[in-house]
Amino acid sequence: MRKVKLALIGAGNIAQSVHLPILRRLPTVELVAICDRNYSKARAVAERFDIPYAVRSIEQLRSLHVEAVDICSSTATHAEIVSACIEAGWDIFVERPLALTSDEAALVAAKAHKQNVKLMVGMNHRFRTDVVLMKNYIEQQQLGHVYYAKAGWLKPFMGDNRLQVLAVQQGRGVLFELGLVIVDLLLYLFRSTTVRSVTASVFNNAHPSVEDVAIATINFTDGSVASLETSWSLVRPEDLFYCNVYGRDGSAFLNPFKVVRQRSNGISIVAAPQRDSKVEAYTRSYEAELKHFIAGVQGLVPIVSTADEAVERLRVVEALYQSALQHTEVQIPNDDCVYA
Repeated sequence: MRKVKLALIGAGNIAQSVHLPILRRLPTVELVAICDRNYSKARAVAERFDIPYAVRSIEQLRSLHVEAVDICSSTATHAEIVSACIEAGWDIFVERPLALTSDEAALVAAKAHKQNVKLMVGMNHRFRTDVVLMKNYIEQQQLGHVYYAKAGWLKPFMGDNRLQVLAVQQGRGVLFELGLVIVDLLLYLFRSTTVRSVTASVFNNAHPSVEDVAIATINFTDGSVASLETSWSLVRPEDLFYCNVYGRDGSAFLNPFKVVRQRSNGISIVAAPQRDSKVEAYTRSYEAELKHFIAGVQGLVPIVSTADEAVERLRVVEALYQSALQHTEVQIPNDDCVYA
């Protein structure tokens, strides 16, 4: 079995707690190096995970015969690092988002196409077992035409320090951090149509320039509608990640997964057994995602969650911010939102 020679860039928390433990278990991966501008951190992480090399720059990676990279650096550095890795000719997995703006992401996507580099953007929720089941029910028309969805990701208060960092680095809050994930999920499930317009409202409860609650509506060209909510400050007893879709013949719900369908003799309910805890489901989604990327590098499967999709998702999120700022519905040209 051929192993992909892979380097990990960015030795922070998500690299150490999620990516590296998974990559070490994959028989198709040979971890060659850790790259981080903080060399002492890179060396410590390399020693902890028994990785041969620790380097502080992309240039130093070039001599190590790397085939692919997994980028887990801070959000603001993604576009720059991805561009450098494209120039090096490596296939790339990068944690979301691809860039801070859709224009910046579009430049990166065009560069990847020109250099024939495989570029996958991390959207691990697509690889959740319940999301896969829901998508299959929709695409197999088992719910009839799906015309409405409601999805959200509600988390506890992030803390003043985190909000201050986001204010300085990005000037954007929960709509960008969590809303981008929900937008991707909805467009992934509604992939047979395109976005016509959006409306959004945001609330700055804890910081004057960074929103911590966002509520939005996405209108699709086929007449279907999706609503979303994201928050760091709604007063709730626990975290909530959910998506409910409604079709003419049935509905599907996730977290926990359940399908309700109309039958001639009444209602039928199908519920998948909950074998995994929330932590296990989270880890399994990342493992399936990284396995898919490696298989893509090997040419066994097509890359999903592409750079082109990342550009379109960012355009929708930017339109949501525009709507919230202008207090109006924002139209999105059809040629700007075509989803593979």
